[in-house]
Amino acid sequence: MPSLHILINGLSMGSGGGYTVGIELFLHIGLARPEWKITLAVISGNSLHEEAKSLSLPANCNLLWAPPATAQIRARMAYERGEFAAWARSNHVSAILQLNGMVIPGIGIPTLAHCQDPWPYRPEAWDRKTDALKAFLKRRANKQAFRQAAFVGWTSGYLKDLMCGRLGVAPTNCGVIYNGIPDNWVKQAQTAMPPYAGRPLDIVTISNVAPYKQQEMVIRAMPELLKRPGLAKLKYRIAGHCPPSYAAYLRRLAAEIGVADAVILEGRVSRERIVELFSTARCYVLMSKCESFGLPAIEAMAFGTPVIAADCCAIPEVCGKAAQLCGMDDLSGLINTVERVVLDPSLAGEMRRAGLSALRRYSWRKAGEQMAEAMDSIGKTNAH
Repeated sequence: MPSLHILINGLSMGSGGGYTVGIELFLHIGLARPEWKITLAVISGNSLHEEAKSLSLPANCNLLWAPPATAQIRARMAYERGEFAAWARSNHVSAILQLNGMVIPGIGIPTLAHCQDPWPYRPEAWDRKTDALKAFLKRRANKQAFRQAAFVGWTSGYLKDLMCGRLGVAPTNCGVIYNGIPDNWVKQAQTAMPPYAGRPLDIVTISNVAPYKQQEMVIRAMPELLKRPGLAKLKYRIAGHCPPSYAAYLRRLAAEIGVADAVILEGRVSRERIVELFSTARCYVLMSKCESFGLPAIEAMAFGTPVIAADCCAIPEVCGKAAQLCGMDDLSGLINTVERVVLDPSLAGEMRRAGLSALRRYSWRKAGEQMAEAMDSIGKTNAH
């Protein structure tokens, strides 16, 4: 097997979920192919990307730090076509992994365009006047990538069907590569799943906080939930990056409807805190209108936490029968489902067992191997 140099363009990693996927693929491609050289491009000064400095990297994995200005889209595009492309050529890069489902114009190096974002195809998730134009430009770039990329990947069959159907292009060299969870989480769940009895009356959402993620919907469910017998002490904990202005809005909303003490916004938290939240919650709630995979839902299952999620996008495909699904705009359905799951130990037990079965399909080790196989098929023709 030839020794390849794979360059992963992570400059588009703009959220906690996108960062997790990028980092895990970076590390697990490196572990799958120790004879290769793997480089991940990240942005210097970006608070999210700077977290990569604390990683314990395999010997064949390295970071390439782009200038801070590349946090802005125009500067990033100029950098990708100029300095980034020149670096790739001078360092004999065999193939590029684009994490945003695009191809850099004129790059001249085989590219795997990995698609993770259904947002341009989900008007339900748009909330700004400029979103329609941004979505159009992203769809146009995706369509060009489908025609130019050496391989196109998707995080779910849902996303593949959505994008190919809308764009009217079906790449010939392509495949679905599911996201994963850490092997040690799977092993822990199979040997000693965290207990459920005695957990506090906490429901949790771990995700970026944005209007389309619908944490607001769960907050609006809280007044009625707190009235239900046995739920007077219920708390809703929200963990994930949230713009200060939107956090202020959610806190104001909670105060106006009388649930300020029951809604806790924790912001972006450490991995240790995420584990703690998953391990102690009565249920995990994901009512998002736009998900290409729904990774935190699967992560929650690894800690024996029942999942309630919106019946849309890739969530039914990924969670299968392990989650209780609600209509994404069905507030009363959400309220009733939370009540049932939180107060019915028998139902929670069934969901915990189903979750353990479901998560066996997902592994970052498996995802890294699949990605490495795809990179090998396109990169060996360009190896130096």
